Amino acid sequence: MRVSTYVDHLDEAVLAKEAGVDEVILGNMLFSRFGKISPNRYSKFCREVKNIKMRVVFDWDILMTEKVFKERSAELKHIEWDFIDAIRVQDPGALNWVKDNLPGKPIQLITETGNHNLIGLKKWEEIAGADLERLILSIELPKDKLSEYIKALRTPVEILVAGRILLFYTPRNLISPYILDHDDDKTKATLESSYELEGSSEESPHKGFPLLENLHGTFMFNTKDQFLLDHCDELEQVGLGVARVDLRHIADKNFLIKAVNALKSPLHNSIHPLKDDYPNPIIRGFFHVNKSDVLFKKLKNQRTQRSDDNYIGDVLDVKKKKHLGIMIKSKDLSLKLGEKLILKTPDGKVKELVVSELKNSSDETIDCASINSIAFINHISGVSVKTRVYRQ
Repeated sequence: MRVSTYVDHLDEAVLAKEAGVDEVILGNMLFSRFGKISPNRYSKFCREVKNIKMRVVFDWDILMTEKVFKERSAELKHIEWDFIDAIRVQDPGALNWVKDNLPGKPIQLITETGNHNLIGLKKWEEIAGADLERLILSIELPKDKLSEYIKALRTPVEILVAGRILLFYTPRNLISPYILDHDDDKTKATLESSYELEGSSEESPHKGFPLLENLHGTFMFNTKDQFLLDHCDELEQVGLGVARVDLRHIADKNFLIKAVNALKSPLHNSIHPLKDDYPNPIIRGFFHVNKSDVLFKKLKNQRTQRSDDNYIGDVLDVKKKKHLGIMIKSKDLSLKLGEKLILKTPDGKVKELVVSELKNSSDETIDCASINSIAFINHISGVSVKTRVYRQ
């Protein structure tokens, strides 16, 4: 399993090499969401990193409007591509530019957002073509799904194993208007302008969300970091090609050495869990199981959920002291004059009723009503719309 990480300074690159990192990602401020390397320093820095025999990756992970894309494209001619071994892209426009202008240059395609199905990922493989050397997959994929995708894809896979979890992004400036005391549309972000603080929710007790605003917009992160360094043996078993470690927000850069040791020697790491040494709160996210849909059932009124035994239909109209209008939905059961019904209301009440009157939508008396028809029966108090109707 190879290891990839980010560096902004030469001493960090030297540390990465000594730690055993296989490649370093260099973030140019103009092209990288969280890059801190200025355009003027970038090419020189690439040469310096190449001089210490490290593999260099150009980080182009921003999303761009057409206007921004044209502006950034003009800057690309100043990049010394001979000192860059591969390019990371997220925007399809950036992918297309690399294919057209740098044929043969290895591409690392970021598919972390909106690409959770195998059909879509295989399509990206097809679009990227022969130069695609890696797919960066979402941390929302649980281990079993990740293993399935790794086996099915022809391209090596990378995921984030330690680092911040991005929750929200907008190209708007949401922090500086409050700090500088003027409107968002009057705020112009520059390379030098960057603001970091913590945010809280007015609607819930949640607080402490790291917020960052820079040239590219505003980002909000989880209060806990993604951390799979105590599961390196499992990562190795699923066949993960590259593990990405992102410690740009952590002061102790030497933790990288422990992280790489854990990834390169998983069995040794099991003796001393790294979570005890990591400076921030951590979670393993969806790695073992994705429970993001666990609350869906709680969002629904259980009293209005169907119980198919003897289910006939739903009440869709109530006229006090006159009638109940029922939509017949059962394929097998019909509503008949004289039969006994059980009615289960949305607020949990259960009513019993004998059908003494049965009419159709033309106000004609009938003996039976079947699927997809609306029938009107005698009224009973305490029943509301969405009440479930069952044969007793």
